[in-house]
Amino acid sequence: GNHSSCKRPILLCIVHMPEAMSHQRFLTILSVLWASSAAFKLLDVGAPRAGTQTMYDAMRILGFNPLHTGVSREIRPPLCDYLFGNGRLEDALATLAAFDGAMDEPVMLMYEEVMAAFPEAKFLLTLSDAESWFNSTVELARTMSFNRAVMSVPDPLDELDRNSWKFLCSGMKSWGCNFENSSAEEKETCLQNYARHNERVQEVIPPERLLVYNWSDGWAPLAHFLGTAIPEEEFPHEDAVKSRNEEREVEALRSFGLAAVE
Repeated sequence: GNHSSCKRPILLCIVHMPEAMSHQRFLTILSVLWASSAAFKLLDVGAPRAGTQTMYDAMRILGFNPLHTGVSREIRPPLCDYLFGNGRLEDALATLAAFDGAMDEPVMLMYEEVMAAFPEAKFLLTLSDAESWFNSTVELARTMSFNRAVMSVPDPLDELDRNSWKFLCSGMKSWGCNFENSSAEEKETCLQNYARHNERVQEVIPPERLLVYNWSDGWAPLAHFLGTAIPEEEFPHEDAVKSRNEEREVEALRSFGLAAVE
């Protein structure tokens, strides 16, 4: 069959977009998801490392139960198989049934499907400077690579077929990104696809359903957009993934007597 390696119209993709979903299939999906459709409220369509951990923490403070697919990686296979393999849309959307929000790779790529399946859902786009975003992700990849080397843990992606959904569904490989040993051409492709994604979500999602969010704005626009009260708690700015990897790096260095003692 015609195995598409990508269901997104990004520069990397040389395949055609899939044919429009049939009306009957659309109704079937809606009926399957009817019970949970009212519950799902917000999809963060920003790229990984564009503040998804902070938004996860903010949503929890606001009383939501969000899914961070960059952290809860065990829940990703149906999403990955749908986007980059031959998986079913119903199975991918069913992963959201227990949550009222979601963010990070790969669910942030499914904004059109979520928009159709959850008519009341809203969307959030957090913008970061492209160069800063790329450098932040490179730094995280460097730390994770160091930790794997110290612990003698192989990179699981090394054994994967480069066209497999498991490979394409990690580290924004679907955008042509390579955060560990990026050539100038790879970096340019990655940054172009990052920019194109941010442009396209603003073209496709109706403005009344999309909040383009600036981190300096704090609680007010977010709470207003979601219809919640403004929390008394300070707006979070935690990067748990980066912090955890940096802690592991320090521990590894200490084990070799290389870390500065505070």
